[in-house]
Parts: sequence; C-alpha cells; structure tokens
Amino acid sequence: MTTPLDPYHTRMKRVLNYIDRHLEDDLGLDTLSAVAALSKYHFHRQFRGYFGLSVHRYVQLVRMKRAGQVLAFKYEASVTETALDVGYDAPDTFARAFRKSFGQLPSAFRDTPDWEVWFAGLWPLTNARSKLMKTAYSLADVNIIDVPKTPVAVLQHRGNPALVAETTSPGEGLSV
Repeated sequence: MTTPLDPYHTRMKRVLNYIDRHLEDDLGLDTLSAVAALSKYHFHRQFRGYFGLSVHRYVQLVRMKRAGQVLAFKYEASVTETALDVGYDAPDTFARAFRKSFGQLPSAFRDTPDWEVWFAGLWPLTNARSKLMKTAYSLADVNIIDVPKTPVAVLQHRGNPALVAETTSPGEGLSV
C-alpha cells in the first residue's frame, strides 16, 4: 500500500545518496532541489520537515563526519587536504566548523580523538538518517544465506589509531 509521503521518501533518499557521493562538490540548495526535482523553496521546507534539520546543517554534519573519519584513520592526509576533500574552500573555515561541532581542533582530533563528543555532535545527523530506515520487518524481508566457513584472525588494538601498525600479537615482543 502506498502513502502520500512515498514520493517524498524516494526523493529525500535520492538527495541523501547524492550528498554522500558528492561531498566535495557544490551542495547548495539549487543543486539539491534539482536532485529532488522540487522547487528550492518547497524542497527546503520539505527537507526540514522530514529530517528536522536545514539542508545546510545536514550537509555540514555529513562533511564533519567524513572529516573525522579521515583525520582519525588516514594518517597521511593533512588537515588542509581533509578540508578540501570534504568540500571546504579554506582550512581555517573548516577548523572553526570542526571545533564548533566537536570541541577539538582537527589536528588535536587526529592525535587523540574524543569519540564520545564526536558521536554526540553527530547525533542530529544520526537521528535524521534514521527517518529513512525501515523500522518494521516481515518474514518476507529475511534472507538466509549459507556461506562456506571462513577463518578470521583478530588483533585487538587500544589507544591512538596512529599507532595501530605497532600493535603486536599477544606474547610477541614481551619478555617474561
């Protein structure tokens, strides 16, 4: 059964996918309303009503999320490269926005990320994205797939992500 909101659901999903794939591009109201095939005024009202965030704030949070991931796990990327990769024209603008969102400068976050504050700062984004997620499931939605046994090795690392390459297996490098 379709509801009157189904066309908007599809359009908003298309816009979020576009944002995720084009973070370094212009993600202004004109561009995103064209992706949704709505007038920019109607699109902006619908987006805010659907997600509880303005389009600008949503895009900023997606960029901040990507930047945090890059800073914490891609050690070779500089703050300037990260800023440009997520769509900021100037590193100082990016640094101010990052600090406002997470209470840490990007360079400090790279050295010692405060994940608790990071996740809390991204809560509006998480909440907005959850509105497109399916919440009711039926047995027809479940697929059971048999896969061959696959051996998996795990090595736990705690601490600064920059030191992950120095992690050793239990007992290795230890003197008794």
